[in-house]
Formats: sequence, structure tokens, C-alpha cells
Amino acid sequence: MANCSEEQAKDSEWVMESERFINVKVDDGNIDTATTESTDRPEVIVNYQYVPPEWLQNCSPLGPVVRVRKSLDRFIKSHGKKLKMAIYTLLLLCYFSYFIGAMVYRFGDEGSIRLLVFTLLVLFFYAIHTMKRMFGNRVEAYFNTLHKERKYPSKRTRKVLLRLVTAYVAVVVIVVIIATVIRRDPYRLVPVSGIAIFTFCLFFFSKDPSQVSWRPVLWGYMLQLVFALIVLQTSWGYDLFDWLGKRVTEFLDHTDVGAIFVFGEKFTDHFFAFKVMSVIFFFSAVISILYFLGWMQVLIEKMALIMQYSLGTSAMESLHAAVNVFVGWAETTTLVRPLFDKMTLSELHTVMTNGFATVAGSTLVVYVLFGAPANHLLSASVMSAPAALAISKLFWPESKETKRDTSNDACVIKREGRNIVDAASIGAITALPIVAYIIASVIAFFSLLGFVNATLIWMGERVGLIPPEYPNLTFQLICSFLFWPLVFLMGIESRDCCVVARMVGIKTFINEFLAYEDLGKVIKNNQIFESYDGPWTRTSNCDVFLLDRNQTLTGGVISEHSVVVTTYALCGFSNITALGIMIGALTAIAPDRKEDIVRVSIRALISGCFACFMTACMAGILSE
Repeated sequence: MANCSEEQAKDSEWVMESERFINVKVDDGNIDTATTESTDRPEVIVNYQYVPPEWLQNCSPLGPVVRVRKSLDRFIKSHGKKLKMAIYTLLLLCYFSYFIGAMVYRFGDEGSIRLLVFTLLVLFFYAIHTMKRMFGNRVEAYFNTLHKERKYPSKRTRKVLLRLVTAYVAVVVIVVIIATVIRRDPYRLVPVSGIAIFTFCLFFFSKDPSQVSWRPVLWGYMLQLVFALIVLQTSWGYDLFDWLGKRVTEFLDHTDVGAIFVFGEKFTDHFFAFKVMSVIFFFSAVISILYFLGWMQVLIEKMALIMQYSLGTSAMESLHAAVNVFVGWAETTTLVRPLFDKMTLSELHTVMTNGFATVAGSTLVVYVLFGAPANHLLSASVMSAPAALAISKLFWPESKETKRDTSNDACVIKREGRNIVDAASIGAITALPIVAYIIASVIAFFSLLGFVNATLIWMGERVGLIPPEYPNLTFQLICSFLFWPLVFLMGIESRDCCVVARMVGIKTFINEFLAYEDLGKVIKNNQIFESYDGPWTRTSNCDVFLLDRNQTLTGGVISEHSVVVTTYALCGFSNITALGIMIGALTAIAPDRKEDIVRVSIRALISGCFACFMTACMAGILSE
């Protein structure tokens, strides 16, 4: 483009309309127009943008390059879909060539099985997605037609069939448990009675016992049981989650590359700050990439459908519970934010219970690094979702007056970022407040715990609570007595109850990080204790003293069964600290509902705690 001179203006094509002069330039089918209000002659227009004529463009040495580029643009624009399909086909052929080569070169080891399973799963879900896209509308129209013609079962008939199916599944699950577990070990009746006692207490103190719908409660329990049977009572289920746990640990070890670059080779000298916190950045970035690719959305959507149609909860509640399996409650609030104004008190209670009963994937890895078994953490994270829905609908049921149809509520999980690199950056940056929260909480509450214990020890000494005759009066000791009956009902062996009750108390009154840190120390004590064959004794504060070695295992030891049950019991954000944080966060996004949020918060915290306890009871029944 250049300024228009007197002679160049003569070469342009001008059309005069009354006092308005319009320059018309046709370039590859596109008409560019420029106007001026000047009443002067067009030959003397000065300082106006000028489009060179075609013959002048052709005279430029770069003219052929411009023409080729424009032709290429037109070709891509007109054949874009075919080119995209050709590229996808080429990439697919390349992958299958690699897949066949890998199977021929080395088949039978763990890596080849992993590649085979991954390929088959991708093909399976892609086939389902394709069939849904091609025939979904036809199938939906067909069922709508049957419903209009009354060939489809009536609502009353469907309700009766659902009750029959529920009863059948319940009987089958109970028979399997009695035949495979309780018959072999009658002590497993203790966590069964724990489920009954917890359910009765929650029902008795429910907001409105007369309005309780037992469908979500029973189906929530059954989903937990079925999942626990797969993980804890089948060799292939346990091996699958054990394999997944090892792969997760192996995957998280790649964080060391970034940590070494930033903090140096000796970064593990500050294990929690540099090793544990670095994992959160890495994992959060990976989750963000999976959301950008759309893979997480597909997985969450399927899980939400299962819970919605089995438990009978609304689409919003089911989706929120499914998302909480993978991300924290703070992130999931963005999903339900547009619906906060329409939520009933029961739905608001359910949303808060989901957050209290589950843990984020980014913090789940912290518990793995503390020493908790990764396979059981993964299992507990999934089992807590139906447990949260079941307990929340038992403790605060949906009343008939406020119940509404929420099946069509649209909760769309949006992608963030323009590309994979941008998505990874967003995920890493999003982890900053999580890391800050963890570090601040651990420093503050470790310090507060030290102050409280020092004060309690001083108070205990005033009345004669002095070792070795009596244990020191500490917060942990108080919790070991306060939560002893609860952990006993979960199936913890009586000799381990004081140790596990201490951890559950720390988790409830402080946070789960300190509780899992305590569990990690006990697991290390177990390893030392297993290799020791000499005499030992248990101290008054549950520590174990090895007489031959003159060594004290601070924190005590527990059985492998108790380790598994404790892992499930601690897997949740239900603590006093999280209560204040959640009230503040939800009030910030829905200030008009502050009164309702505060109103349901205490009950939601209790529901979250008991959801974790119910999951622990399932593990207490079925774990070896």
C-alpha cells in the first residue's frame, strides 16, 4: 500500500455518486471500497491509501510467491476437511505401524501389555463416541416415540423394576460377602455393624428423617461394595490397582528432573518443600493438558452418568461428585457456580459434602510420598464419590416441597488454554495457591500442635501425668480415646485402635496432611518391627520399645490390615480447617447464599467425615 499520487489516481477506477467518491478495487473476488467526503476532483486526492493495479503487482519480483501463497490458501480453504482427514489417517497409519512393530519385536512383557491395553481402550472409547455421534439422535428419537405411544414402561413400572433390581443386587452382594469374607473371618462382622450403626445415627439425626429417599443411600453403599469387591477381593482387581499405583509413583518420579534443575541435586534434603510440593506443580500441569485434550471430560461424563442413573441424584450433583474424584473442591466450584442461585439446601449440602469427602489428585500424590499405599489411595478416591452422595442424601434429604427436576442442568467443563503448552502453563500456575495453602497450613498447624501439646503436658504434670508410669497428656492422646469407638467399628484391630484413633483425630481437628505424615512414620516403624525378632513392649502412649536394641518406635506399629483401613479413613478434606476455607470460598462466589452456606456447613462437615468412615468400613470388611 502506498500514498496515492495524482497520476496513480488516474489509473484507479473511481465512481462518482453525487458528492461521494467511492474507489472500487476487485482483488481475487473480494471488493475493497474506500470513501471520501471531499467534493474536489478525484484526480487531486492526496494522502489516500492506494491499492496497486494487478499489472503492477505482477511486475514485483515477489509477485509469483504471493500468487502461489494465495492459491495455496484457497486450496486449503476449499479442501480443509479432506486435508485434515488425510493427516489424521497418516498419523493413524504411522501409529499402527509402530504398534505392530512393537508387538512383533517384544511381546509378553509388562510394557507390551501396557501398550496393547492402552490401544484397545482408545479404540473402544472412540468406537462408542463414533456410534453415539452417528446413531445417538436416532436412538433418542426412537425411545421418545415409544414413550409417546406408551410402549415404554410407565414411571411407576420403572420404579418397581428399579426396586427389584436394587433388592436383587443387594442380596447378591450380601451373599458374596458372607460366603467369601465373614465365613472365613467372623471378626469382619464388626465393620458390618459399624455401617449399620453409622447409618442409624445419621438417619436419627437427619434434617428430616421422614423425607429420606433410600435409593441414593442403598445404591451409594452398593457401588462402594462392588468397587471394593473388585479391588480387595479379586486378584485381577488388586493387581490392576497395584499396577496403577506403581505407574503413578513411577510417573511422579519424573518431577525430579525439574526439581533438580531449580533446586539442585540435594533438593531431597528439604523433602517436603522441594520434593513433595514440586510434584503438585507437575501433576496439575498434566491434568490441565488432559482437560485441554478433552480426555478428562469423557471420563468424568461417564462416571457422572453411572451415579446419576443408579443413585437418582441430579445431573449437577453427580457431575460434581465425579469431578471431585480427580480435582479439589476449590476447582469444582467453578462448575456449579452458575447454578448456585437455583440450588436447594439439600443440593448445596451435597456439594459441600462432596468436597469434604474427597481429595484432589494434586494432593493425593502428597500422601503417596508420605508412604501411604498408592493403589488403596486411588481406590479410596473413587469410592468416596458415591459414599458422599449417599451420606449427604441421608443426613439432609431433599424435601418434596423443594425437589425440582435437575436432569437437564448443563454443567459444561470448558477447556483452558490455546494449545497444550498454554494449558500446561495454566495448570502449573493454578497449583500455586494449592502449594501455598499446604505449606502455610503445615507450618501453622505443626506450630500450633506443638504449642497445644506443650500446654497439655504442663497441665498434665500438675496432676501427676508423668512418664513412665503415665503417658504425657497430649492432643494425640486425647484423640486416641475420643475416636477409639469409631475406629473400632471400622474394623481396626483393638490393639491398633489407639494409634489409628490418634490419626483420625488429627485429620478431623487439624488436617489430613499431618495425619498421613503420622501414618507414614508408622509404616516405616512396621518395616523395622517386621525385621525384629526380639522382645518388645508397648508403652502407655502406644509407642513400641524394642528391648534388645534399646530403640523406641515413636508412634507405634499397626497391622497391614489396619494400614489399609486407615488409608481409606483419612482420605478426605473433612476437617475444621477446611470448613472455614470452604465457607469463605463459596461465599466469595455466591455472596447472596452466605446464610444458606453457613447453615448447611456443619452438617456437611459431619457428612464428609462419615463418608470417609463408611469407605473405611467397606475396606475393613473386604481387605485381607
